[in-house]
Amino acid sequence: MQEISQDIQLTLQSLKANHFDVHFASGMVEARMMLLEMIPPTASVGAGDSTTLRQIGVWEELLRRGNRVVDPFTRELTVNVGTRDLFAKTRRNAFGADVFMAGANAVTQDGKIMSTDHAGNRVAGTIFGGNKIILTIGRNKIVRDVDEASYRIKNVIAPFHARHKGKKTPCVFTGKCSDCDSPERICNVTIILEKKPAYADLSIVLVDADLGLGWDPTWPEQRIDNIKHNYEQYAWAFFTKK
Repeated sequence: MQEISQDIQLTLQSLKANHFDVHFASGMVEARMMLLEMIPPTASVGAGDSTTLRQIGVWEELLRRGNRVVDPFTRELTVNVGTRDLFAKTRRNAFGADVFMAGANAVTQDGKIMSTDHAGNRVAGTIFGGNKIILTIGRNKIVRDVDEASYRIKNVIAPFHARHKGKKTPCVFTGKCSDCDSPERICNVTIILEKKPAYADLSIVLVDADLGLGWDPTWPEQRIDNIKHNYEQYAWAFFTKK
């Protein structure tokens, strides 16, 4: 049986204490199986943008078994300028699905979840999207507290993500947040789930794997490089002209 790290154990305990329905997956395969078990075969599933979920491969499995997937973040919709209107409409339709799935930018050891968005569709779905909400979070998103979560989002995740998207925000050039007024700013909407939202059927799947974007700058360079590389394999810049 795989040993669970102290950081993950503490985070799981704190999430449970904050009334979240929490599940632990030992890796991507187990996470994918767990998500498929949590979602009825007849359910429609809406997507918040999540590299984590693409890495796990759950969308392909849902489609294969016949679920209707409302995913605006397909390559076809996000790399073609001519699909902007359809992309926007599909983002709104995702909220009407039976299940809404997304990731998160950070989860704290005291059981809080923090996410920051450009447009707000992902964080809106996290709060009130679908009859069932599932957030899947990799171990690399675990931080000490909200202050560390905010620092990492602004000074690690946002600069790298903005650079990947081809933005020209100040953080792309400096590597740190200046609370800019750039029209290309990607960190416009932030939410913190301190406890499970009232009446929400919200589940958390915490995965013992590095998923999505996020790291501690003090980690070994090889681990950080692997996170960056894996992220770039599954994330793509929006509306890139061909």
